[in-house]
Amino acid sequence: MRCVDEFATHFCKNADGSWTCISAGTFYGPSGRIQVSAGSTFYVGTMFMGFDLAAWLDQQLQSEKPVCEETKRSAADRRQQGERRQGV
Repeated sequence: MRCVDEFATHFCKNADGSWTCISAGTFYGPSGRIQVSAGSTFYVGTMFMGFDLAAWLDQQLQSEKPVCEETKRSAADRRQQGERRQGV
């Protein structure tokens, strides 16, 4: 198993195109050691430790993109994302 394959097992792809870390992982990438904690979410174009991790995952996992399971979010989480109550 390649290092990138092992590191990628720590991530799943969200419906909005972002990547979420589902378990802590460490990888030695082009910018040095990268440590990511569970629950961290990365979007293409956002730099993390000088590295666009989401774009890199997209490139490395072109054919295999594990999809995140949808989780029920709390009302506070939805408000933080700017979502409004519908049908009320």
